Amino acid sequence: MSCDGTVLKMNTTLRDIGRMLGLSATTVSLALRDHPRIPANTKRRVYRVMRQLKYEPDQVARALVIGRSNLVGVIVPNSSDPYYAEVFRGIEDSARSTEYHVLLSNGSYDMNGYAERVREMMGLHVRSIIAAPPFVSERPKLSSPWRELCTSNVQVVLVNRRLDPPIFHQVTADYISGVRMVVEALASRGHRRVAYISGQPAMLPILQRLAAFKRYSRRYGFENDSSLFECSQLDFRGGYEACNRLWTRVGKKKPTAIVAFSDTVAVGALRFIHEKEIKVPEDVSVASFDGIKLSEFTHVGLSTVETPMYEIGKQAFDLLMGSLRGVYSWPQSLVLPVKLLLRESVGPARIMKGIRPVNPSSVAKAAA
Repeated sequence: MSCDGTVLKMNTTLRDIGRMLGLSATTVSLALRDHPRIPANTKRRVYRVMRQLKYEPDQVARALVIGRSNLVGVIVPNSSDPYYAEVFRGIEDSARSTEYHVLLSNGSYDMNGYAERVREMMGLHVRSIIAAPPFVSERPKLSSPWRELCTSNVQVVLVNRRLDPPIFHQVTADYISGVRMVVEALASRGHRRVAYISGQPAMLPILQRLAAFKRYSRRYGFENDSSLFECSQLDFRGGYEACNRLWTRVGKKKPTAIVAFSDTVAVGALRFIHEKEIKVPEDVSVASFDGIKLSEFTHVGLSTVETPMYEIGKQAFDLLMGSLRGVYSWPQSLVLPVKLLLRESVGPARIMKGIRPVNPSSVAKAAA
């Protein structure tokens, strides 16, 4: 390893290169770092020998010496989640046209585990971090190392998190409008007894979406019945089991529609519904959020609010590059639009005894 932390192939050292050129190892090191003190013709001579020796610097080792790197740390709760896989694809594709390299880590849904991943990234001297931390409040009380990030030179962008006011740069989608679209679509089709499967653990986007659903449910006249709410782990199995609990608990008074927190949860719920030979949408309509690829290919096309996951990743990286260039003097907050995709899983509500169908005109009044 050289004095600036670089590693040469075939055990060649900076001193060896210096002897070949009649230069000191320190001069060679400064030339490799494009130091203004070194003449341009000397730099060209050093670079020519580097190419002859097929020299390649060890970027991580160099970062440990100079205190910074061209690494961008990306920390997501679960990289196998289709949502975050697509967000990461947007980040990685954007990074390809730059000098930066992306380092992915799973942060889990636990704040302590997430904090450890952040510390690991800082130990590698990353220039910046893109993260989706498990905050549970729009105004979280920051613990270490998040407080350290606020005062460090490391630039931070949050994805799928909407703090108010923003503490770091953040990119998310307009989930609140997405909830309104789903509730309005169901109400206009006569649904009043609508169940909701939320997510567990309850992180900020989960809590925000649940609060929005309750608010719009009241506005559009849905039944106020606590038995219609259930929680699911954030995977297919969780959706299956949550739907099983919900369907069993409500007894004979079944919901005419089920809204799931995410497509992943909804796919699990659809599996349970299919096994019980319940017809979709004749017996129950199903809708969810995210717009992952799988939603289009379920046995009944899943109605979903399409989130621009790839674009969130792309915009997060672009925001990071602007931040590194000093473009922004305060935290930026980008909220990207969403789109409702109505497929076969949503239809008119079945007529239930004692339940009066919603008048479409009343839906228009509620939206006004």
